[in-house]
Amino acid sequence: MRCGSHRWSISGSFLNIEHEVRPIEGWLYRGALILALAFPVIAFTTGFFADEVRVWILMIAMGALAVHHLTSRWKVLLNLETRSVWRRTGYREALGAKTQPLEPFTSVALYQRDKGSTEGLFIAKVYVVALMGPSETVVLSHSDDREEAVELAQAVSKFLGLGLSVEGGQRRSVTARLEEAPLTGERLPDLPYGSGIQFRQDARGLTLELPPCGWRPTYAAQGAFAVLIAVGGPLFLLRQLRQILGPQAASTQVMVIASSLFIACGAFFWWWVAREATSRWSINASSRGIEVTRYGPWRPRKVMRLPRSRIQDIDVRDARTEVSRGRGIVIEHDKGHELLGMDLSQEELAWAGTALRRALATRAMDTGAQLRAS
Repeated sequence: MRCGSHRWSISGSFLNIEHEVRPIEGWLYRGALILALAFPVIAFTTGFFADEVRVWILMIAMGALAVHHLTSRWKVLLNLETRSVWRRTGYREALGAKTQPLEPFTSVALYQRDKGSTEGLFIAKVYVVALMGPSETVVLSHSDDREEAVELAQAVSKFLGLGLSVEGGQRRSVTARLEEAPLTGERLPDLPYGSGIQFRQDARGLTLELPPCGWRPTYAAQGAFAVLIAVGGPLFLLRQLRQILGPQAASTQVMVIASSLFIACGAFFWWWVAREATSRWSINASSRGIEVTRYGPWRPRKVMRLPRSRIQDIDVRDARTEVSRGRGIVIEHDKGHELLGMDLSQEELAWAGTALRRALATRAMDTGAQLRAS
């Protein structure tokens, strides 16, 4: 199995993670190192490039890069027999790997490196799989493919019998991620004080109505910036053109076209932010799974249905939308994950996440009882 540039496998009481090196890469690095070491001899004996500082810098850099790649082969071995983790993950460990006991580690974690700060136009998000302890973190592998990282994290969690935390969520066993005390007809606990969540519980399941995020400081600042683009852009341009063209600047073709672009960009950005700030969620948890409806005054109604067999987990953790980041309800399924309830309070999110898991547990139990009865 793959996780980024690493390959991992399980054999008995061993789980091995190792950097995959293609033969051509090994020969290229060895050739680069030989060329870098031979360059001073060639330069001083023949006189070629002896005075070229840039060539010397290039050769030193090439040699350093080759040494780094040849001496820092990533390899991690989890050993259940000795309850230890053996790793060689850098040039400092090239001559002697490091072995640590597994007892200090209490969970397995999957998280984004620097909490998403690596994401950009040319740099992909990097998902890290690590062993977590009270005082130490050991990175096992990383990948820009979330599914690969999730698969490895789940395998390590099952292999070691440790809880798994996905992107800041609760630490729970992989085999019990959806386990929760069934409702069995009892009423859900009271909502947090002042909550705008509405719910209905009946024989058909549970219906939750999550309130919109509203114009909180983040959205308000983004909305104000959109207005500034739409209004301030044309005014600033008009002022600059008047200094060049005089009073007739307002009627020029350049002014009309540029003002239209500023207004259109500001209006689109404001609509985008308003759509996120005013959107609502309606969630139905029934015997068939979960149906999520998102709607609002600036957003058309969108319905998504997830059968119970496709749902892998419901958790509260760090999440991100197009215009905001924070904690939200994350429904993981076989084709990805959905984000709900962004920017609700931590108490509201925890209540809603538990309620959905309990509703699914109730439905699953009822279905099993019906099958046994038949």
